[in-house]
Amino acid sequence: MRKMKKTAFSSMILTFFLLAAFGNLVIGTNSFQSIDKEREREKVIPITSNDDFFTTAVDFFDIDPTTYRLVVTGEVYNPLSLTLDEIKAMPVTSEIVRLTCIAYKNGVTSLTGVANWTGVRLSHILDLAEINREKVVDITFQTADLSSKGYSTSLTLEEAYWDDVILAYEMNEEPLPKDHGFPLRLCAPRMYGYKWIKWVVYINVTTFDHLGYWENLGYEDSPIVDLSDLPIYYSTSPNTDAPESTRSTPWPFFDLFLLALVTVSLGRMASKFQKTMLGEEKKERS
Repeated sequence: MRKMKKTAFSSMILTFFLLAAFGNLVIGTNSFQSIDKEREREKVIPITSNDDFFTTAVDFFDIDPTTYRLVVTGEVYNPLSLTLDEIKAMPVTSEIVRLTCIAYKNGVTSLTGVANWTGVRLSHILDLAEINREKVVDITFQTADLSSKGYSTSLTLEEAYWDDVILAYEMNEEPLPKDHGFPLRLCAPRMYGYKWIKWVVYINVTTFDHLGYWENLGYEDSPIVDLSDLPIYYSTSPNTDAPESTRSTPWPFFDLFLLALVTVSLGRMASKFQKTMLGEEKKERS
């Protein structure tokens, strides 16, 4: 009888340690997987803070958001004059993409950065304006300084309808800083920085090829970024990602193997325990 109790106690102790080891391994392994995922995310998405993000602008504009209007005119059937609140009420798009100055090609490697840009697709606003597709050649953009014609640039109709071209009013989940074009900046990820016009107040749908400030100085009209040099696209907005639990990751193969081992061990111990009890009963009867 003492032998039976001793065997049962030993089985319970062994079972406890096996289950404890298995539970710790599952939790620990999945915790490390979660940490690794976070480190990988940090590695894959090198977000540049708003304060550290480069800017090459010489002039900065103070625009009152309460009186701001985005005017869309030209070859359109429905001219627009939109407030900032009306723009923010439109379908929201967020994208984590890289902005690179054209000077990067000449070795100025500091002029590049990655941010989470939030705004509305340019195509959505153009659709609201009902552009005359049969006549349109370029979509032109103008800064706030209309008195001296300010800074301007343009996109072709095809470029303007790329899904990644947006008018951003947020940068890294904060209102667009003044230095980066508050209240509205054009984001054209496939192109170099001089196409990312800031302080946009005027969009004109034209029937001719418009040459903006830098284009008039001989720069390309469609300056496509060299994809072999730096990655452009990173991820959707972190806000859209479901929060990750340290317990929700799938069990790895080794965890499953250990579970099988524990199950077999418990089965053998139960069988041995049962045989021991039957043996003790026989001895007592005899």
